[in-house]
Amino acid sequence: MTVKTNEQHATSRPSRDGSGESMSRPATTFDAISDRASAGEVAESATTPRFWLLMLNLAAVLILSSVDMNIVATAVPSITTYFHTVADVGWYSSAFRLSQCSCQFVFGKAYQLFSIKRVFLFANAISIAGSLLCGAATTSTMLIVGRAVAGLGSAGLLSGCFVILVQSTPLRRRPMFTGVMGAVEGLATLSAPLLGGAIVQSIGWRWCFYISAPLGAVTLVLTICCFSDLPKSSDISRMAIREKILQLDLVSNLLFIPALTALFLAFSWAGTKYSWGSGLVIGLIIAFAVLMAAFIYNQKRRGDAAALPFRIIKRRSVIAGCIFIICGNSTGSVLEYYLPTYYQIVRGYTPAQSGYMMLPIIIAGTIGALIHGFGTSAIGYYAPFMLFASAIMPVAAGLITTFKINTSFAELIIYTAFSGLAYGIGFSGPQNAVQTVLPVEDVPLGTSIMLFAQSFGPAVAIAIAQVLFVNQLSTNLNGLVSDLDGAYIIENTGLAQIVTSMPPAKTRDALVAIDKSLIQTWYLVVALACGTMIGSLRIEWRSVKSRCD
Repeated sequence: MTVKTNEQHATSRPSRDGSGESMSRPATTFDAISDRASAGEVAESATTPRFWLLMLNLAAVLILSSVDMNIVATAVPSITTYFHTVADVGWYSSAFRLSQCSCQFVFGKAYQLFSIKRVFLFANAISIAGSLLCGAATTSTMLIVGRAVAGLGSAGLLSGCFVILVQSTPLRRRPMFTGVMGAVEGLATLSAPLLGGAIVQSIGWRWCFYISAPLGAVTLVLTICCFSDLPKSSDISRMAIREKILQLDLVSNLLFIPALTALFLAFSWAGTKYSWGSGLVIGLIIAFAVLMAAFIYNQKRRGDAAALPFRIIKRRSVIAGCIFIICGNSTGSVLEYYLPTYYQIVRGYTPAQSGYMMLPIIIAGTIGALIHGFGTSAIGYYAPFMLFASAIMPVAAGLITTFKINTSFAELIIYTAFSGLAYGIGFSGPQNAVQTVLPVEDVPLGTSIMLFAQSFGPAVAIAIAQVLFVNQLSTNLNGLVSDLDGAYIIENTGLAQIVTSMPPAKTRDALVAIDKSLIQTWYLVVALACGTMIGSLRIEWRSVKSRCD
């Protein structure tokens, strides 16, 4: 694709804080690219075959990244059976999300300072390597490491897709393409469990990961052929490599990743391998607190150059949006992660059938997103839809906690569809809020914060859900088999094997124990759903039709 160039670029932009005072901040990648594109530097060749191939390529990358993040849910029972352990069940998702959310801002800076094309290709290569590592995993630990590597690549791919989209599309057509890409990403996220179930049943759980490698290689080749970089500003071009690396704020990552890792390890081991009062668990929690305090201090010290600028975070709608999206997205993620386990283990469905049983959430979630989109466009306000979602989300989550081993098929469909509808109606609200209430020059930072919260919430929530599920399962299994306690069974047995290894007279008791453990885990979902009300009540009522900065 042919683009024109311009040698004049601003290196800083004025902005206003909550008090209206004029401030200055570094220009972001989105700023520089958007300026050049909106000034007519994107050629009017946005209808050429090369352009459409690039758009299809970006859509494919979003699909692969979203599927990779969520496909593991329906594979969990098969994976735990293969590795003979339930103890790591939460890590298969949390490792990916932790790596993704913590590295997102580093990639955002990298796209600003280095060649967009090279950074994007680098992220693509990392994602492929992570998928291959997951598929070839011989131990549960190896799979977790592979998921972390894949999450690192996904962080660069997700942000890179929208950076390339901004650079490659003219301003007047950009909202349309952004909307299409967002819909593609959302549909892929919701459809991943369905695809995962079909793959697990037909060719095995390893291909949930292997399948991303050849498709990722195709997107890598298409990026090389179809995308052309814009030159960087003269100020950035003159910067030395060492100076660019210093601006990536790697210190924040070196504090944030170990902090959450310590927290997740404490959650994983407490109540199973070690007691909550053991020195190791307490030490891990203290390490988390110290590292997080250092991370927050470093963010405050760096000011607007920080990954999470305090000037933006302290805005009312940003805080409210973060609360809503952390709680709301965590609600959907925990449900989607543990529902396939209920279907496969408690109800005896095949992996493919458990994937089909996720269709009510997928369809209702899509309908909910459309209601939010068209409704907000019609009345101008996003807050009513967030409030409505907060009102019905706890009800839907509460209904799912009634699932038993003999719950009717109709109830399974209706209750999960109700949950998907609530999730879909509110999901886009926080993004609309930051795009409406923040000054134009701060929208990219606000959007990045929402994307961070979108990944951070489920990463922590699924880790907490793992603690609840594993500890409750350990308690509920006690006494079912003589001479074996629940903790030993969990450490040395997969979910399916828990049922099949029981004496026939104890099979139903084992199913009831697993079902009870899932219900006790879903109480967390109810609490998170109630938490969305805090965000929706605090969000500012601003119309997208009358935005003024």
